[in-house]
Amino acid sequence: MSQTYDPVPETAELRRLRLGAPLRAPAMGTVLVLEQAVGDPLVVHHGERVPDPRIGNYRRMHQVVTTNRAVSIVLEAPSADPAFPFRITVRFGCQVVDPVAIARDGVHDMASALRPSLLGIVQEVTAKYDVLQGNAAAAAIAERLNGAYPLSAVRLSSFSASAEAIDAAEIVTTTRDLRVEDIRRTAMRPIATGGREEMLAHIMAKTGGDPTPLLDRERADREAVTKARLDALRVLMNSAEKVEDFNLSGIRQGAIDTFFPDAKPLGTAGTGAIRERLERKTKGELGNGSVVEGNTPPHAEPPAQPANSAPADGNGRRPSRVRGIATDSPGNE
Repeated sequence: MSQTYDPVPETAELRRLRLGAPLRAPAMGTVLVLEQAVGDPLVVHHGERVPDPRIGNYRRMHQVVTTNRAVSIVLEAPSADPAFPFRITVRFGCQVVDPVAIARDGVHDMASALRPSLLGIVQEVTAKYDVLQGNAAAAAIAERLNGAYPLSAVRLSSFSASAEAIDAAEIVTTTRDLRVEDIRRTAMRPIATGGREEMLAHIMAKTGGDPTPLLDRERADREAVTKARLDALRVLMNSAEKVEDFNLSGIRQGAIDTFFPDAKPLGTAGTGAIRERLERKTKGELGNGSVVEGNTPPHAEPPAQPANSAPADGNGRRPSRVRGIATDSPGNE
């Protein structure tokens, strides 16, 4: 809403003779502009005497306010997109410095009198800004007006401005929603690109330090993966198509590695374990008499003779190792 004032609050026609009502000096903050029958108007300031107050040849008297008064003007100006204009409110101080010009022009509404000159400047500035850049547009308007050329009749000072979009509530709401979504995405991006620790910290922050939701989810995922693998393995093993032995062995080994990752595969116990098993087996065979004479298999090969032993003679006797001759008994030596 505009704020204005009347710079000429009083105008009066004067009689030629004013013997009973002479003209008096103006009050503080005002001046008298006296229109003479001949010549330029006469200006009387506060504290000065009016020349010939009773018989002076004055046709008309104007009382003009010369103090600094606050004025505000509401203007509509286009934005960079003409479909969405601005509503601009300009506030400033106004002081009359040429009361004669104000009285001559008959100005009684200061805001209306200044509107045309201010509107041109404001529209030139706002056309460079988007409808959502109201603050920047207002700052540019104030800067431009404070540095504008002065007017001859009034002194304008201390400009300030505000700008708001007209019929742009939907744009503002949509922009706000998009901004909120962008803030959320930015905050969640480290969690999405991080690992399990970031996700665990996020969930614990949301649940007051309780990690159960993440742990339950991980357990459910593992169970679902295990079930899917078991189903696939069951279908493969029961398939009507012939599976090669080496493929079947590989499938079984893969299943063991998957479901029992800590189990040691067969054949990897080490040489020490193998030797220990062999020794236990040998001791067991000796204990049950498997190598005693008469328990050997019927087609077993005779034990081999040492390579350095002498052959037996025709009677089945072996030569003596001392004399090289065969002996019947120890008494014949």
